[in-house]
Amino acid sequence: MKIYLAARFSSHPEMQGVRDVLTALGHTVTSRWIDLHNGQQPNSVLSQDLNDDPAAFEFIGVNDLEDLDAAETVISFTLVSGGKGGRHVEFGYGLAAGKRMILVGPREHAFHCLPQVEHYPDWPRLVIALSAKEYARV
Repeated sequence: MKIYLAARFSSHPEMQGVRDVLTALGHTVTSRWIDLHNGQQPNSVLSQDLNDDPAAFEFIGVNDLEDLDAAETVISFTLVSGGKGGRHVEFGYGLAAGKRMILVGPREHAFHCLPQVEHYPDWPRLVIALSAKEYARV
């Protein structure tokens, strides 16, 4: 399965670990943001920077949309509150594109309650579910 990980930018080290587990389970993670867009985005971009030079940061949105398009499934993490909301855009984009939607953590808005959204209260429970499905295929 090709998976896009949507989470707060500051959680990129944690998402690298999530990617490693998913890769070990035989999945592919398409999210370049977790590797800081191949080192081109060392920090979260401030609103002031986005407004001062939007062209300099266009590649981030382009990369994320390409990575979302390449995925079959979007896993959205709500484990860390706060942030600027990009992960909510990614969730909505995946939902609108008809992708398999998985939420990890507490529901934050009504779209997380839709019947097509699979919900797991935490990462270990999702890993168990994915592992059980992989085991059932063997």
